[in-house]
Formats: sequence, C-alpha cells, structure tokens
Amino acid sequence: MKYVLYLSPSERQLWCKSAQGWQLASGEPDGPVWVVADLAEESLTESKTPRLFGRDRTSFVERQVAARYPDTVYRGSMLNLKPDDLIGRLVPTQYVFFGIDAAERLNSELDSIKAPIAGVWPVSLLMGGLARDRSLYPDLFVVLPGKDTLRIVYLKNRTPVLTRLTMTPNESGAQVEELVRTLRHLENTQAVPRDRKANPVLVMGNSAGFGERLDAARMTLVDLPRRDKQPITDWRHPLFDLVLKSPPGQVAPMARRVSYLSARLNTLARNLAYLIVIVGIGAASSNLFSIYRMIEQKVMSSEMIEDLDRDISDLDANIARFGVAPDTVRRAITLYEDEISDVPGMETHLQLLAQILSKDPNLRLRDLQWRLLPPGADPCLSSATAIEAAAGTDAKPPGNDQRKIELSFDLAVPETYGPRDRAQTLRAISGALSAIPESNIWQDANKELASGSLRGGTILSAAAKLSWCLTLPGKVIASVSGEGGMRK
Repeated sequence: MKYVLYLSPSERQLWCKSAQGWQLASGEPDGPVWVVADLAEESLTESKTPRLFGRDRTSFVERQVAARYPDTVYRGSMLNLKPDDLIGRLVPTQYVFFGIDAAERLNSELDSIKAPIAGVWPVSLLMGGLARDRSLYPDLFVVLPGKDTLRIVYLKNRTPVLTRLTMTPNESGAQVEELVRTLRHLENTQAVPRDRKANPVLVMGNSAGFGERLDAARMTLVDLPRRDKQPITDWRHPLFDLVLKSPPGQVAPMARRVSYLSARLNTLARNLAYLIVIVGIGAASSNLFSIYRMIEQKVMSSEMIEDLDRDISDLDANIARFGVAPDTVRRAITLYEDEISDVPGMETHLQLLAQILSKDPNLRLRDLQWRLLPPGADPCLSSATAIEAAAGTDAKPPGNDQRKIELSFDLAVPETYGPRDRAQTLRAISGALSAIPESNIWQDANKELASGSLRGGTILSAAAKLSWCLTLPGKVIASVSGEGGMRK
C-alpha cells in the first residue's frame, strides 16, 4: 500500500490509497511514504545562468541554489523555458530555483516516520504539473483553497515561477482579492503585461462565486476539460495521484531516501534474476534445435565454398587468356582517375586572364606560364622574388594541400604611360587577380613597384619587367570584376 503524508501550516494528515480510493490512515505506514509539503516557507525564483557545458553548468546551478537557500537542504532546480533553437536546448540558461525554508519541521516529521521515504515534493510543483495540460493556457493562475488558507501558483509557459500561501477565509470575495493582489505584483514586476484582456485562472476547489468577480478583475475562470464529467470532492487527491509517479521537483536529500532507493534496486535486481532464469530455460530447450541448425549451416557453407573456388578458378583462367595482370589494370584506372581525368583545362584560366587584361587594349604579354602543381608542391618558387623572399628568411611559401594551377606572366606596358598611368594599371590588375575566389598572389608587380624594388640593379629594368605569379583552383568562374579602373 502507498502512503502520502500531507503537511500544511495547521495540520498533518497521512493518506493511503486503497481499492476505494484515498482515505485517511491511522497508525504507522507499512509501505513507502511520499511527502507533500504545503507550507508558507515554500518559494520559487527565476534565474538566468551563463551558457556553460557539462559539469561546469551543473556545479554552477548547484552553487546558485545553495546561495539562494542557504538555511535548508530541501531545495532544487528545474528548467524554466524550452527554447526553440538547438543551442538553447543543448545548453539551457533559464532555470527555476525552488526550496522549502522549513528544515526543522521537515526533519522532525521525517524522523518520526519509520517507513522508507520516497521523497518530498512542494505542492506548487505538483499543482504546476497537474495544470501543464496542453488544452490549458501556457500562462495560468492555479488556486488551491485550503482550511482558511489559499495557495496561488502562477505558471509562465507552463512552468511555475511564483507561489504564495496566504491566510484567507474560505470566501470567494477574499480569495479573488488575493488573486488581484498577485496579479498587480506580477504587472508591477513586468512579468505580466498590463494590457492583457483576460488572465486565466484554474480553481482547484469550489469555484462558486468566482466567475463574476474574476470577470470584473480582467480574469477568466477555466476548468480542466478532462475532468468535467468526473466531479472531484477533494482536489488534493489528483495531486496525490501525481506524486505517486515521482515527478520532477523532489527536494529531500539522498540520505533521507536511501531505504526507498535500495528497496527499488533490490526489486529491480530480483526481477532481472527471474528474467535471466526464464531466458536460460528457454535457451536450454532450444539448444538441440540450434545444434541441428548449425550442422545444416556448416554443410551449406561447405557447398558455397566449393562453388566460390570453382568461380575463382574460372576467373583466373579468363584473366590468363586476357593477357594483362589485374594489378596493371588497377594501376591504369588509378592513373586515369588521379592524373588524367583530374587535370583541369587551361581554357578557363586563360580566358579569365584575358578578361582582366582586355580592359586595357595597350597591354601586351611577354611571358606566360601555366603549370599544374602536384599536391604538396611549393608554388612560384621559380620566380626571382619568391626565391629572394625565401633566402631572406627561414620560411618559404606554404605548400598547397590540393591540386592547384600556377599561373605566371610578365606584362609589357607602353613607354608612353607615365608613372601615374602605370601605377593605376598595375593596381587594377592586382585587384582583379585578388578578387578571384581562392586565389593566392605570391609575386605582385604592384607591390614591388610601390616598395621600389630593383631588378637587375636599375630602376629601368624593374619598370620594364612587370611580373605576377599566383595560384588558382582547378575550377574557377570565368567572370571577375577588378578593383579600380584601367587606362583606356
């Protein structure tokens, strides 16, 4: 038999569930006890944590809960909202901390119980779990009238975020006044918008006289749809049914629940042992059939091996008649796939270069080289500038990890171009080359001209030989807009 100990500010009741339903029990319980605390010291608070992972997030939440409730061990936390984004679900940051600052009374009550303790649940979380019905509003006031008391819980997005226990007479007028005070507090703290037309209220008790008063206060009375045909005489009984399922929100420390958890583990181990015995008996009874099946499969496997040996012999004979070894064919296929079919064509790269240089019809190419770089090769090491740069430092241009194209060329600029026209032309060409996706310029005539580098020992030779060397991907889009303009 299962027992529920209900604790309120003025009474202590032990309930047991039998075939006739929930009934008050007398004497000591002979089964596990679930404790439901409906005390004034119960509280809830919302908290936002940093985006932490794993044990760091767990430890941080535990420290925050301990700092919020330092005088009691009856405390815990739960997720506040379920965000729509994936990172919010994997690494939550919004929590609800809850606790019961009545450690002395809870300790004395639990010490007096000789039966195993299944756990301690605040009544606010049970009310929130019962009102988390998809047919109800996500933002909802839940009211549980008691003996000259009134418990008010506010759910935001189906999560309890506020709870109050007030000493209120069992009159609808006084109870609605407390509801209105709670609503004003939430409006003042901006938890509830002031312009909301109606705030739904679920009354877990006699709701006579609530309708008109709630309408006057911009609040609406709602009911649980599934319980319309089943009148409830005591709304605590559905809460007791819920707590027997051990929902989230248990606040008792582990030391109080050792007997209950060990009994459940013993039951699980015993059931597992029974299952192993049953499976063993079934396996033993089918051993003989399995042996016959294994012999049959062995005979079939032997026949399949003989067939495969004949096929292999026929295949070797066909290969011998063909005159080419299989390894040679494999190497030829690999060579074709890795070297021949994988080599990109040079039309696209040359068309791209022609498109860039055609913006100035006076330009001429002196030397043009197109080379396919093997994987891991260093690009543009044949250029004088790259060799000098590598000699001046310990580093050299990084090797490419993929097959790329090395494109180098020398440009002839008419002698009629002055320094300004020459600089503008070089800058436009370098800008257009750098705009090519995945391109790397290892030798840039524009930078050499700007830094005043010399070729052959004279400024004239440096101006006459304008060289670029760059690497391009195997496949490029033959349409690039350069930076700046050229002389027309």
